[in-house]
Amino acid sequence: MGGMTVTARVAGAACWAELDAGDSADLDAVTAFYGAVLGWTPDASPSAEHQQLAVHAGGVPVAALGSPGAATPPAWTLYLAVDNVDAAAEALEELGGQVLHGPEDDLAGGRLLVALDAGGAAVGLWESDDALPAPGPGRLCWAEAASAEPGTTRTFYRALFGWEIDDDDEDGAGRLVCRGEDGRALAGLGLAGDALPHWLPVFAVADADAALAAARDAGGTVVTPVSEGPRGRQATLTDPAGARFGVIRIPG
Repeated sequence: MGGMTVTARVAGAACWAELDAGDSADLDAVTAFYGAVLGWTPDASPSAEHQQLAVHAGGVPVAALGSPGAATPPAWTLYLAVDNVDAAAEALEELGGQVLHGPEDDLAGGRLLVALDAGGAAVGLWESDDALPAPGPGRLCWAEAASAEPGTTRTFYRALFGWEIDDDDEDGAGRLVCRGEDGRALAGLGLAGDALPHWLPVFAVADADAALAAARDAGGTVVTPVSEGPRGRQATLTDPAGARFGVIRIPG
């Protein structure tokens, strides 16, 4: 990653996102949408064989298009960092999860898998020696899980990663969080009542209002409008195919 500022890779940290856009997806249209909203540029060199295309933000690979079919309809799959993906595969099944694809080698010396967690949400696990890029526009900066079975899901992630309950969380939710070596929260588990289980990848933007407007202009929809959240101005959007993602403004 050259001289780029990086963040230590912590087990359980959100490290990658992958869009299953469906077999009939127009990849040019998909990349054009995310280019308009997040400033992404396509790269023909994906990180794993099942991926069709990688995308970069500021010269850094941040996400990919094309997944092993874990998500129907089109949806994002979030990947969490692990130290040993084969050991994690055994552990997650013992905890009530189910491996859907892998473990398999990636194209850069690491290994990955896609699974269902104990609450039924699709999630990827990725073992790699690469550090995480520092937060920047277009890059994954947060991830939020929703679960219809919050107790089961809390137990799963606490046991798998050692995540902790954050009773001092700024929004008062007392959510389950993964923290980096500097104490910064890197991912969180929210409680969503009867919502379909899913992970929501959240990407950094310089201007959340501008990102929302760009998404509308490019055929996306607004799930939750821009509002002030504990981590900055944020919104939840969908792309034209209905895949949900979030944006948060980070200081420039």
